[in-house]
Amino acid sequence: MAFFLIADTLPFEIRTYSANSQRLRALPIGDRSTQLIRLAISSESLQFLFAPTADAPEQAGFAVKRKVRLDTETASVHQHRVHSLKRKLLSRGVPWIITVVALYLAFEGVDWATLIAHIREVTPLLIAGALALTVCSYLFRSRRWQHLFPRPSISFSASCKVLILGFFMNNILPARAGEFVRAHMGAKVTGETRTLVLATIATERLADGVMLSLFFVAFALGLGDQSMSSGLLYVAYLFAAATASVALILVNRARVFSLADRIHQRVDNRASRYATDRLRIFMEGLSPLYSRHKFPILTLWTFVIWSVELGVYYLIQQGFNANLSLHGCVLFMVAVNFSSLIPAAPGGIGVIEWAATAVLTSIGVPREQALSMVILQHAMQYLVVGIPGAMAMLTWKKEIPEVEREIEEGSDE
Repeated sequence: MAFFLIADTLPFEIRTYSANSQRLRALPIGDRSTQLIRLAISSESLQFLFAPTADAPEQAGFAVKRKVRLDTETASVHQHRVHSLKRKLLSRGVPWIITVVALYLAFEGVDWATLIAHIREVTPLLIAGALALTVCSYLFRSRRWQHLFPRPSISFSASCKVLILGFFMNNILPARAGEFVRAHMGAKVTGETRTLVLATIATERLADGVMLSLFFVAFALGLGDQSMSSGLLYVAYLFAAATASVALILVNRARVFSLADRIHQRVDNRASRYATDRLRIFMEGLSPLYSRHKFPILTLWTFVIWSVELGVYYLIQQGFNANLSLHGCVLFMVAVNFSSLIPAAPGGIGVIEWAATAVLTSIGVPREQALSMVILQHAMQYLVVGIPGAMAMLTWKKEIPEVEREIEEGSDE
């Protein structure tokens, strides 16, 4: 088997050590500054060493001693390829399996004639109102995002464009990868690091989850099927636990920074320095959560956004003559948004239809009517995000491939 090496140095020679002959054999190399060396090493030649030739400058000389394990090299490469293939299959295949199963459960035994009849009988004016409120909610989200930066960094128009692009990419990429696209493009627009922009998005998601949980506990806890209600309550518990953890870290951030600095001083390498810097930047991005000035603004905007969203669900159910109470509308809204957290195919296709339909059916809405309501609401989200999101992607068509490469490389400049 052959061993390949690129050497960037001045003239040198190779000395190989043979275990059988018990002697060194010198192989002189020419004076090219960069050499591609192909060493045919037999199984008994276990060690080799590089040394400068007599005519090489002293500063160019180096000596390296390595053990060559030829019997494991091929197996290691093969295992790496197999592991990479398995990882891709899991990350890309499992979400689609979940989606297919969820779609089957959502549409199994559905009376298609009744489903289509419900969609045809919807009140257009009420649906138009719901569409307008959906647009307003995204505009309000864009305004809120401006306040999530520790300093003025992004205009309202740029905030709208980047935010819509992120939601649009969530609808076409798995595992909510649109959040990372949004962080990358937000960094390009603002000049901030992607770590800080990603921290503002994390703050936004945490605020949304907590507000939805509060709506659920205040208005819809215990409605419908108990297993469904318990499942939604568990999600609310998770958001509460995440909020408590973040709050604990923020309160003790001075100690966290001190601990990170001590670890860096002991390790003192590039990786520890990078990790410490990223930690400080990320904590800075969470500043609205502990700012006396910004926390009330964040809370108010989040309440307004989800109140507007609640109006969307109210108008949708009125358009289908479902006659849900306020509590039922809150349950509808919470079920749709919490089910979108399931790691399924892009846009939560299938899981939203299955979970939200099951929740609505548990409070007395006929199955076909409930499914038609969920389908229309989901289609409305795609419409509101899809058109401006596609336009934003086209205007940034040169940057998107670059963003994808940077995500793979893990750069954060």
